[in-house]
Amino acid sequence: MTEKGERCRQHYQSVFERNQPKLSKGLALDESLHHFLDQRPAGKNLTAIDRAAGLASAACWLDVEAVASSELASLALSRVLHFDSAVSIELLLHLARHNPETLRWAIRYAKLFERTESPLWLAMRAALAGDEWQVFFGVCDRLLDQLKVFDELITSAEKQLEHLSLLELFSYLSVLAYQAFTEDGSHDPAGQQWKVYNRIILNKLRACSEEDFRLSESRLAQSLKRHLSPIIFPDPSNSEVVACRLNLESLAVLIAATQERIDYEDSIDWFCFDPECRYQLKPGEPVIYNQSELGTKYWQRTGRKSDLLWHYWMNRAVQAFIDSGMAEQIIGSPENHELNQLAYIKAVRSKLQLQQIYGLADRILLNDGSQVQLHHMLLASELTSVFFQKEFIQPFQSHLRESGVIAQALGRLAMNGMLSGENRFPMTWSEEPEKIRKITDWTVCEEHPKGSADSAKAILKFWTSDLKALSQQLKQQPRAPAPRLYEQPFYKIGRYSFQFPWVGAQQNNLTAAINNLRRVNARRADMQAETQRVELALAESLRQRGFAVEVGYRPLATEEDDAGEVDLICHQDGVLLLLEVKSGYIRSTIHEVWLHRTNTLRKAAWQLRRKQVAVLSALIADQDLRARLGYHGLEPEADIRAWIVDTSIELDGQSVDGFRVVSRETLEVILRDEKYLLRPIGERDEGARDSMFPDGFTAGRFVAVVESDELWRDIC
Repeated sequence: MTEKGERCRQHYQSVFERNQPKLSKGLALDESLHHFLDQRPAGKNLTAIDRAAGLASAACWLDVEAVASSELASLALSRVLHFDSAVSIELLLHLARHNPETLRWAIRYAKLFERTESPLWLAMRAALAGDEWQVFFGVCDRLLDQLKVFDELITSAEKQLEHLSLLELFSYLSVLAYQAFTEDGSHDPAGQQWKVYNRIILNKLRACSEEDFRLSESRLAQSLKRHLSPIIFPDPSNSEVVACRLNLESLAVLIAATQERIDYEDSIDWFCFDPECRYQLKPGEPVIYNQSELGTKYWQRTGRKSDLLWHYWMNRAVQAFIDSGMAEQIIGSPENHELNQLAYIKAVRSKLQLQQIYGLADRILLNDGSQVQLHHMLLASELTSVFFQKEFIQPFQSHLRESGVIAQALGRLAMNGMLSGENRFPMTWSEEPEKIRKITDWTVCEEHPKGSADSAKAILKFWTSDLKALSQQLKQQPRAPAPRLYEQPFYKIGRYSFQFPWVGAQQNNLTAAINNLRRVNARRADMQAETQRVELALAESLRQRGFAVEVGYRPLATEEDDAGEVDLICHQDGVLLLLEVKSGYIRSTIHEVWLHRTNTLRKAAWQLRRKQVAVLSALIADQDLRARLGYHGLEPEADIRAWIVDTSIELDGQSVDGFRVVSRETLEVILRDEKYLLRPIGERDEGARDSMFPDGFTAGRFVAVVESDELWRDIC
């Protein structure tokens, strides 16, 4: 034990012992584990392994009752298991005997079984011989065995394709990607196939050399002539045709094997992170299964809520579009007017949502100090989608109906493009000045009636992934977030900017913008200001409904605790609301949702519990606070409701450590009493605007609507 590890051990043990007189053993341990999970004790010289070693050596782990009744023991222990040297095998064997389920869930959370050479894993396998442990080990082995088959196929296919440059890989990938459009509309609306392409591209970037990014006009032309033209313009006399077909077949194998592996990884994530997942080793039976369908239903319901909220914001955008007078104007050329009009409305929708829910300003500050108008950035992405859909996807589908062969349809598309002087290849490219010139037309406004090249340059920068920089990042910082295909859909190689029409035509531009801002660029300078605007916008919505709202109140610190700043305290008619506001990105996997729940929302619940204690004391002692809130009650504990308000929808209506999670969008619809706007525009009955507050808005009714999930009743 190092000196720093000993300091951490003393901290965790003292928190456990200090809380025991007033809390149960399990809650006292949880309080200590919260400190560990939130990187306490703080200190620049303390590392994650110092804290892990300190926690693992604390005596509280030997208290069987405390561990058994703790909610966080498995989660905290899983963080310790990330380090082979932080915990003794003796402690793990003690837990295996006395708290086996706690340890098994910790192993699942940490995915320790994937590190098959881990000394901890090997030692446990050698020492634990009971039936329950043997079944557990057997299930872990079975889950990993199948991955070996896919990995062998992937390794073999990658070896056959390793001679291809990054650009050449893109050529083949773009041809195969058009299989998604073999019928009108995509068979893969959620972009699941993009995960596969994303994985393949990232793996290629990890292996790329500097040469891959030295792209000149002659190298670009030569590459296309050797690898793309023989596929879409087949010539039996061309000696490259056979080699191209072999490359295409190898890539098809790589795509299929990668898809299978990702699907199987999802099963492992199900085993590791779904509390409903159980396991067994029975002949002819699956090794993992759900105890109930609760998790699946929650996931499906979340998807349904997202769809309904899409209609909500579109309905608001249409009204805003009409109110602006734009509905009377021709947008672009008359033949493209309807598509351009829809793109404009979608941009208005995204801007409304980004500003009201995510706190975005009218302009976005980029990392290089330049700024871009939010509306222009969103409009550019929507018009890009319109362009690719109209000029690439629809003509391709028309050609495909005639020929029935994807390569022939792509050849017709490309040939027609060349005849009209346009690039209609399966992927597009141009140098930065040309790309900026095209985007400039989309930045026309009163300030710049002919558009702004500076704005266009900033838009291009916002949506661009520099693949050379990304390749270096993947090699040097493999854990840093990498942009997904749709999050930054312009791909820079050398001086060229590439796009995939099969991405641009289908992508959800709102999700792309949110995740570009909040996932890929989570450390932007504007993040703090945006978070504050999220709180202020919610405060204003509550004030418009008659609540007195205190933003950023800081209770006095006590010897026991400093609860910190309280996001929102609200009062109306004897009803008190204590709100902890969290703002993040849009998640797409069970693992991402689990991390959000166990990191951000767990911490929010812990903060809320401490803040509730401090606020209840302040509501008795701080007369100025009572006056500002207009609160005259004598028992604030009976009057208060404490909620976590989250910009994401994934855990809306669920409970984390006893506190209700409410989506910020759910509150938006309820506070505006606009449930009827959740219906698609074509299904709306303008006369049917049933109110959730038929007798008028009251705080008590508002709480009842939120806590009963009334908004989603009968429609979700």
